[in-house]
Amino acid sequence: MGISSISSISSSQISFNSNDSSKLESEIESIQQQINQENLSKDDEKTKKVKIQELENKLYQLESQLRQGQSQKIENVKVSGNDNSNNLSDKNSDSTIDVFA
Repeated sequence: MGISSISSISSSQISFNSNDSSKLESEIESIQQQINQENLSKDDEKTKKVKIQELENKLYQLESQLRQGQSQKIENVKVSGNDNSNNLSDKNSDSTIDVFA
């Protein structure tokens, strides 16, 4: 029963792949460039501050998504590892029972 519950968790999680990671990293880089451009712009200080704050908020959201996706990826690996160790211990206990039976 423990193995099936672990499997259901693993299959229900959102998968996060390297394409997602690359896309987010690209968007992060783009926003960082926009922030740099805004810092160099000739806008008045108040306008700069507002624009930069908006860009930094977007940047924060993207970085959070990236970290969350990487965490999910790590958790999926851990869950998969737990599946294998549970299968091995079940096989070992089965063989132990066969030896003593």
